[in-house]
Amino acid sequence: MSLSVRSLTVIRDGTYVLQDVSFEARREFVLVAGPNGAGKTTLFLAVLGLVPYRGDICVDGVCAEERARRVGYVPQILARGFNATVWEYVHLPAKFRKLSDAAARAEEALKIVDLYELRERPLYSLSSGQLQRAAIARALATGGDVLLLDEPLANVDPQGRIELLQLLRELKKSRTVLMTSHELSMPSDLADKILLLNRRVVAYGTPDQVFSEEVLRKVYTYVRIAKTQYGYVCVTEDYAHPH
Repeated sequence: MSLSVRSLTVIRDGTYVLQDVSFEARREFVLVAGPNGAGKTTLFLAVLGLVPYRGDICVDGVCAEERARRVGYVPQILARGFNATVWEYVHLPAKFRKLSDAAARAEEALKIVDLYELRERPLYSLSSGQLQRAAIARALATGGDVLLLDEPLANVDPQGRIELLQLLRELKKSRTVLMTSHELSMPSDLADKILLLNRRVVAYGTPDQVFSEEVLRKVYTYVRIAKTQYGYVCVTEDYAHPH
């Protein structure tokens, strides 16, 4: 359950979106942080093989395109308007991949995210937090050794946020989880590593190593950090220094 990225470079329209990005994550929770345009989502798309890139990306030692089958992905924008039940939303992608145990995978995934009792509910009736958990179940059912979550805490109500954070704490015990976020505040028991991106790797290490004014000022103009008993509270401007 590992993700290895070596010398990853992505170029669009002659411009570097990611340049020489290297890191390794192994059964841990990695917060992928950085300002707008830092390449966070592009990193995920490269892991999934959805954008052209140079370099090496391996999941559990599998470096070819088949690695995507070991990866679960939750995009930032989730569609809820189509007429589907929670069960159909989670089960059908696994079925379309012709997984022989698709139904069992879907059932287990829904139980993991605590939505099995709501499986016959229409998707559009879910709260924002429940929808995020359904999307995570969908990702678990189709892959999930490595989970890529793009801004899952954005636009989620406070109760949904509490439930999502608790779910993430459980998921990281048995999987490698990468989560992008614009906000750097983080409960002390969640993130094992911080990957700070600004097209390149600015820093990669534990929260204590990365959450410092010296490090964050390499990316952000304004930085204020407080370390509390509940974790780090970081306030930054959401734009980067020119580079």
